[in-house]
Amino acid sequence: MEDQKIFKLALFTTIFGLVGVIFAANYITPQEVKIKDMNRGMLDKEVSVEGLVTDVSKSRSGGTYFLELMDGTGKIKLIIFESEAFEIQKTGINIKNFNNRRIRVMGRVTEYHGSLEVILKDSSSLKIIA
Repeated sequence: MEDQKIFKLALFTTIFGLVGVIFAANYITPQEVKIKDMNRGMLDKEVSVEGLVTDVSKSRSGGTYFLELMDGTGKIKLIIFESEAFEIQKTGINIKNFNNRRIRVMGRVTEYHGSLEVILKDSSSLKIIA
């Protein structure tokens, strides 16, 4: 008899906990960081960064974009892979026109040739501020 009560309590607690996690997941946002505060301890973590685009270039293959992002504390490269660039441009926004625009992005911190970079999470993770 006692085992049945414990089982029901455990089942209720588990279901309640899972429902809570599902609802809370929509409100969890990546950590907002300044570029100077980024370090190798943040590799593979999602972050949110806001800054001014100081340079826009395109890969030789033509699909990937590289944006130099500056927030007053430092500079970092933002990588927009071809699939995300296509989704952004489908909305009528030309990535080449991001130069001298203020943006907020969410992405994953990576390292390439010893330098930290941010890879754009998805096309909806880029917002033009000004």
